[in-house]
Amino acid sequence: MLEITLSQEAIAKFKALLAEEDNEDAVYRIREAKVGCACKSHMELRMGIDEREEEEQEANVEGMPFIISNDVIDIYGSRYSIDLDENKLPQITALDK
Repeated sequence: MLEITLSQEAIAKFKALLAEEDNEDAVYRIREAKVGCACKSHMELRMGIDEREEEEQEANVEGMPFIISNDVIDIYGSRYSIDLDENKLPQITALDK
């Protein structure tokens, strides 16, 4: 079962962003992304607004849908914590890894 916890600051920001999107099908997708280049590149968890697809799991947090593909769950586990960094950008931590 997918478990996502959010800081109060993240809840407020994400609710506002989802309201701006004005799309009932919009969800927050957590995904793995390559950042950096060449030998200094690495994989990080990122998130953005997207639509549902197959082969994924969903959690509803404070009325907001969050989805993660089964492939990402296989790598990072099913528990995540999301906070905002000093630039007010999402910082995702896999708790099972």
